[in-house]
Amino acid sequence: MNSAIANLFHAVMVRTNKTLFVWMLIMLVGLPACTSVNTFPMAARAGDTVSVMVGGSELARKETMSVTLTDATSQTWDLKSLGLVRSVFNLRTEGRAYGMHYSPYLDSYISWSAGHEPVQTVLVADLPVNVNPGMATLNVSLNATDNSSGIASPFSVKLEILAGAGSSDQFLHRNAGGGSAAADFSRFEPAPHAKIDFGNGTIIGAASLTISFNNAVLNGNDINVYVPESTVRGSFISPGAFGATQRMVYWHQDGLKLYIDVVAPQGIDARYLKLFIVHPRGLSASPSFSLVSASVYDTSGAAIALQPSLTYYSY
Repeated sequence: MNSAIANLFHAVMVRTNKTLFVWMLIMLVGLPACTSVNTFPMAARAGDTVSVMVGGSELARKETMSVTLTDATSQTWDLKSLGLVRSVFNLRTEGRAYGMHYSPYLDSYISWSAGHEPVQTVLVADLPVNVNPGMATLNVSLNATDNSSGIASPFSVKLEILAGAGSSDQFLHRNAGGGSAAADFSRFEPAPHAKIDFGNGTIIGAASLTISFNNAVLNGNDINVYVPESTVRGSFISPGAFGATQRMVYWHQDGLKLYIDVVAPQGIDARYLKLFIVHPRGLSASPSFSLVSASVYDTSGAAIALQPSLTYYSY
């Protein structure tokens, strides 16, 4: 690509970058757990911002990922050690999306088999300011055990480096006061949380949990409980009707303990029952979540010898 064409291409990209980035997000949520062949945009200047789909992982974070860039002269930069990895976050499909309900069975099931709800993991990074023009390769490793994309790490993503000096995109957006503000990617990333997991295979009819926490560190009013919902139907051989993964969840806290009750009259496979206890960042110490008691029942009301696990992620 000659310099005149490159400059024209970049001028167009600058004017349309925000729209294209939003369009990319729209496409991503319809294709959970994909791994890109190219970055977005596919061509950028040194110092510009690029994004890339890197699979589907609940555990992947910018602090744990390995990201390097090798340019046309075989020079390699470690983007994470240079502080150029700006964010790693997950996107989820809008609840009314056609693909949310009428995708092939494997598409709806694969993420749950990896231990998490369907998500699309996205990496946003700035390119080094002194990277050389020409074809380059972004090498990415999630360093996570729950990637549902089926693509092994590390994997490579292609991009073209254009001549000229670029700049980091702040993804400015208008606010109600008529001004503008930069995107705060940290708001897309997970809040500190505890995950309660019931394993897989066991059919659960109801569960009652009591979780203690350190109220000297965490105000109970700041606790919220997030419960992802599955739309998986039947099996690969016999899809069956929707509704097999329905459940009702009720919870409250009294300032000392958190109480969570789950009801699934038709029964729910434990793999589709995940509970997340979230709290604000910036606590003075760990909230010390502890599963004090857990009673689990089958659809007939008989007790099941099943002990859920509780894992805390400080983030």
